Amino acid sequence: MATTDDKPPEFAADVLAEEPELGAPLGQLTELLEPASVPAGSLERLMIEVSQAPLRYAPFFERLAELWDLPESDVRGLLERTHDKKNWRRAPLPGLELMSVSGGPRIAGTNAYLARFAPGMTFPTHAHHGHEDVLILEGSYTDHEGKVFRCGDVHSMDAGGEHAFTIGPDEPCVAAAVHRGIRFRSLGLRVLAKLFGA
Repeated sequence: MATTDDKPPEFAADVLAEEPELGAPLGQLTELLEPASVPAGSLERLMIEVSQAPLRYAPFFERLAELWDLPESDVRGLLERTHDKKNWRRAPLPGLELMSVSGGPRIAGTNAYLARFAPGMTFPTHAHHGHEDVLILEGSYTDHEGKVFRCGDVHSMDAGGEHAFTIGPDEPCVAAAVHRGIRFRSLGLRVLAKLFGA
């Protein structure tokens, strides 16, 4: 049974700050809930599960489904494939790996993929042939104007826009993207992109 010395959980304290009349019902919550025993190692197993794909990106399932025009079940299956290194391909830039995505009909004719960038790498200046949307799933990057895009942010760029960005120094960046093609400013990188089929 709860005592008057019991502190409410943080989420409950936030609710009570806004709606104090809920104090009595929330105070009885611990009386209504029966204690449950948790098998040894359960928390550790849960933490391992949610630290890896696909559950690592569970908060983004709906947004990825919208971005790639896929059912959430397909998004989850695609994220399961990230564990197998054979599903990633090298890109023309050191420190970048790509995994192609076969999106739905709404994004037909676009390049859809999952990108994994090494910490600290710089993606050089490039222009966009069409609109591009990038959803950051992990890590961060800073664009050429100094704007930082973090986990959960969407970076949208219009056709003809040109930019470069640098990945945060402390962790890799994983991002989902859809675009209609890019063109590097550097001739050497344009040649490399052709060789890699990018």
